[in-house]
Amino acid sequence: MRTTVLTLALLLAAPLALSSQTAHANPFGGYKTGTQITQQQMDAAEVGKTTQDHVRDAYGAPSRREQIGDTQIWYYDYVNIKHFGKNVQEATVFEFGKNGVLTAKSKTNAVGKTGNPLIDAANGK
Repeated sequence: MRTTVLTLALLLAAPLALSSQTAHANPFGGYKTGTQITQQQMDAAEVGKTTQDHVRDAYGAPSRREQIGDTQIWYYDYVNIKHFGKNVQEATVFEFGKNGVLTAKSKTNAVGKTGNPLIDAANGK
């Protein structure tokens, strides 16, 4: 009996011991997806100077794009479901004029229910 319990404990602990930092390697781990853009990186993007090419070179292709009149809006979505602590779901938004130059930038954070049951449950919603 004792050997069975020890064997079971080792089998359950093995994935945790062998995992790397990626979410895919650890089935019990946290989960990250998207492109995280920090406040410092946001501050480096200058309205009136930064171009679409600069943003694409720095962060890759956006998660979503939207065209409203002459304005093109790029969204960089990011989700981080953590083991412990507060989860993160946000989008960094860059708006470009018809000449491809940055006209506005912002960061949105999910407030209230996000529509993702894992995030909502972890945040107590």
